[in-house]
Amino acid sequence: MQTLPVTEPVAGLRSPCVEWPAVDVRKSAEAAVALPATVSLSALLEKGEEPDGTFRQLLYDISVVAAHLESARQYLAGRLGVSSPQYNIVMVVAHSHAKSGISVGEVAMTLNVSGAFVTNEVKKLVKAQLILKKRNPDDRRGVLLSLSPFGYEKVLALEPELLMVNDHLFAQLSRADFRHLARIVGSLIGVFGQTVAALKVMSTMADTQRLAFLPSGGRGQGRAKAGRRRTAKEPVGS
Repeated sequence: MQTLPVTEPVAGLRSPCVEWPAVDVRKSAEAAVALPATVSLSALLEKGEEPDGTFRQLLYDISVVAAHLESARQYLAGRLGVSSPQYNIVMVVAHSHAKSGISVGEVAMTLNVSGAFVTNEVKKLVKAQLILKKRNPDDRRGVLLSLSPFGYEKVLALEPELLMVNDHLFAQLSRADFRHLARIVGSLIGVFGQTVAALKVMSTMADTQRLAFLPSGGRGQGRAKAGRRRTAKEPVGS
């Protein structure tokens, strides 16, 4: 056993030293190689020493692609003077084929977000004079969204840069690749959303269990932190 000195006193310990077991580096390296696979679905596993190697690389690649795509979106959003989520809303409204406008629900469905989130962001876009709202004649409680003349000019002026960005991002795809990619990504949105929702529930349950073991003085702080998490802004996909 190796003995490591402790520079500060540790509560509950009489000895000024704590004994830590020696670490065998070679055994640690062997244990790291023997880690179990990160996925169990047979369709995602391959034969060999790293059955989940391709799967893990796919996740790394998707993360990088998503980060690059978001950077491009932020650039284009900046050209309009809006945030990335607001840019998504503006573009959905701009490319709507309905002459009378598009409903908040349709925008939310296209972007896979809640109607409440779209409503909140639309208020800012109306204030920025990019979006117009008018009553939906088919639904008195709803509104229809369309570009304002100013918004139309801004989007039209952005089109050359938007075309350049999209052409560069997806230049490597053939028509068959593009359709295959669109189908696969579209099929994953639902289950990805369900997984994230389940993780949020698990996190809330873990927080509740943790609070149950806290002293009475610490529970208020835990609730305050949980409350701040619940009031965080909802993310929007790119």
